[in-house]
Amino acid sequence: MDTTALPPAPAFSFRRMAGLDQALLLTDDEWRRLDRLDPKIWMALSCPTDGLEFDAATLHLLDGDGDGRIRAADLLAAVAWLCPRVKSPARLQERAALLPVDNLREDTPEGAEVLAAARLVLARSGAEDAPTVSREAVATALAAAAEYPFNGDGVLPPCSVAQDAPEVARFISLGLAVVGGKRDDSGLPGLDLPLAEEVSARLQQARDWRAAVHAADLPLGAATAEAWTLLQKLAPKIDDYFTRCRLADFSPAALPTLNEEADPAADNADLLSAEALRRRPLARIVPGRPVLDTARGVNPAWEEDLRAFGRLFAPLLTPQEGAGWTLDEEAWRELKARFAPYAALLAQRPAQEAAPAEAAPQAFARADLPALALAPADDPLQRAFLPCAPQEALDAVSDADLDALLDAQVRQGFLACLERENAAPRLDSLRALEKLLLLHAHLYTLLMNFLSFADFYDPDRRAIFLAGTLYIDSRSCSLCVPVADVESHTALAAQSHLCLLYCQCSRRTDQGALQTAQIAAALTAGGTAALVKGRHGVFVDNAGQVWDCSLLRVVHNPISLKEAVWAPYVRFANLVGEQMQKLVAAKDKAVASATSKTAGSLVSGVAAPTASAPAAAAPAKPPFDIAKSAGIFAALSVGISMVSASFAYIAKSLFSLGWWWPLALAGLFACISGPSALLAWFKLRRRSLGPLLDASGWAVNTGAPINLSMGASLTREGSMPPGAQRSLDDPYGLPARLGRGRSRALSVIMALLLLLGAALAASWVWRASLPPWLGARLPWAQSAAQQPAAKPEGAATPKPQAKAAAAAATKAASDDKAASAAKTNDTKTAPATPTPPAPALPSALDKVLPKAP
Repeated sequence: MDTTALPPAPAFSFRRMAGLDQALLLTDDEWRRLDRLDPKIWMALSCPTDGLEFDAATLHLLDGDGDGRIRAADLLAAVAWLCPRVKSPARLQERAALLPVDNLREDTPEGAEVLAAARLVLARSGAEDAPTVSREAVATALAAAAEYPFNGDGVLPPCSVAQDAPEVARFISLGLAVVGGKRDDSGLPGLDLPLAEEVSARLQQARDWRAAVHAADLPLGAATAEAWTLLQKLAPKIDDYFTRCRLADFSPAALPTLNEEADPAADNADLLSAEALRRRPLARIVPGRPVLDTARGVNPAWEEDLRAFGRLFAPLLTPQEGAGWTLDEEAWRELKARFAPYAALLAQRPAQEAAPAEAAPQAFARADLPALALAPADDPLQRAFLPCAPQEALDAVSDADLDALLDAQVRQGFLACLERENAAPRLDSLRALEKLLLLHAHLYTLLMNFLSFADFYDPDRRAIFLAGTLYIDSRSCSLCVPVADVESHTALAAQSHLCLLYCQCSRRTDQGALQTAQIAAALTAGGTAALVKGRHGVFVDNAGQVWDCSLLRVVHNPISLKEAVWAPYVRFANLVGEQMQKLVAAKDKAVASATSKTAGSLVSGVAAPTASAPAAAAPAKPPFDIAKSAGIFAALSVGISMVSASFAYIAKSLFSLGWWWPLALAGLFACISGPSALLAWFKLRRRSLGPLLDASGWAVNTGAPINLSMGASLTREGSMPPGAQRSLDDPYGLPARLGRGRSRALSVIMALLLLLGAALAASWVWRASLPPWLGARLPWAQSAAQQPAAKPEGAATPKPQAKAAAAAATKAASDDKAASAAKTNDTKTAPATPTPPAPALPSALDKVLPKAP
């Protein structure tokens, strides 16, 4: 990292956000000394490359080892690579997609290389004076450079010169097959100048050796090489044959073993196999005759090679009548001696270095390249590839082709192509420019979501780890993270003290394929009463794609202070409602049971056979009292009365305090809601983003708290937009319903009033008295009540004692009414004592209404 003109001590700038200090990297010195910032105050130490709303090319660029994770060391390496190439690293705060040319350095080799590449890109795009370079222009230049035969890296692949200089292309191809090559920026193997010099030296050695061979006294002239190859193949078998012949002379009894004759008692199934035949002697061993005679007794597996041997070595062999030839042991020794000088020449042939046998050949896009394997890192020639069969490739070249490849014109052609290669813009410079563009546009964003969480705490920006927005139950949740496994994620994310909604998301692609994903959304406003498993919603990711989602699980935690304040009252209301429902349900069950029993008794009574005619009738069952069905309503009324009485007592107690009652009401409210709100406040203060990100694969270094005000901004509840106009003309409201059926409603109301009046009149007649409020308002009723009733002729005025006796007699008669039915049989045998009739009581209607004539 460039450390010129730096202050003696680094000074970093921080901003307090949500109660936490966030590093901002505002100056160039902070960028150049970022490696001196204590890693313990970094917000994160590692993060995954998937599940981020970030440029994929930049992530791939930063993930140097390809393990799918970005670490602090990767970011420090990127900053160290960046600083020698730009004048002011702090300008990365602009997060601009265009790279300003005036910010590229000229005083460093790295900066000058990138600046030259930028000017070349602008020149080729026709905008030499443009102040910025775009990523699209660099991509166009890279595509053109990939097709251009020369890319400025100093390495020439065969395909780059195949059209302009075919002889040079052949030279490069043979050089790759004999020596190996370096890797071109395009990925293909090629030769640079040092390797080309090495290839020329190897070819010259091969030509010199061939010249020495041609100048030597060859036993068979031009056929010596072919004869030598066959001699190397047959020499072991011929030596073995003469050795067996000497053993047969020494021990004739061992002849069957020397000829490897088959055992008749053994299984000889593999006797005729080619491998077994080639292991047996070259010809049949005959005692006392150590001569190889190809006319008879030759091993069929070697017969073709022996025929070729006789054709090539005919000048040195003794011919025999027919088509065969003979070779004794002495002639065999002389023949090998004749080839000894040639063997010495072969031993002087220059050795060629080949790749290890276990090395696998590399696959290239072009099939016309020789077989190559990767070279070791400490190769003395700094080669990237080694040839797999260099000697075979060199032996396949004729002497004429070898002379042509070593011609001076081929060398001059290679140097001319190499000069054009070095003059071309280097592909690595364009790739460095592309890398600088990516870092200029995205590195600061990644740092503000890794070194600090400034983007998360900034209300005007969006963090890269947020997956999208969940819309459910008239709310939008913006803190959503991807989830790989719900069970393992829940175990760690629950430590964040956030109310979390786990959802299963799915959508159809344009090709009809089904995509699925799982997310966890933080709920920080509203309530969870309506959020049950299976509740459906919509998830919109950062790309604007809409997913259908269903609720899998809810991790309950306090959501807000508002919810905590009203939670006791909600619980009390739910408790009262549940108890009233239980009471009503119990009464309903009791009434239903009583009704069922009564109906059963009536049915059994009707179905029972009657007794004989003289038999007395059983006492009648009491009729079903419809008033019992009022028990349900009575129970409901009792519950409502209890609640109303409680509230009335509380209200009366409060108002009895005079002007202190508002303070008393506030104190009562605090006593009820205070504990719940205080407990929720402690839990809400412990909310943290860290465990939620840790469960998604991050290594968060600090807690990343979420305070009350920030939590309220993460979930939005539905509301009317500003300036909206509301019409109260509800087509299904009560006024609309009355308006549509006004005539019918008036008819029903009138009928109900008439029925009510008739019921009241019947009640008054039955009770024989008017209600006090009505009698006080009727003058004629008052005058009639004040006048004494007319006495019948001869009747005396009843005394008070008589009135009391009459009332007692009337009550006794009503009490004995039920018992009189049981005494019906007794009335037939004994005369009943007559009961004196009770004197009639004056009726209010008799006083009011005139008597009939």
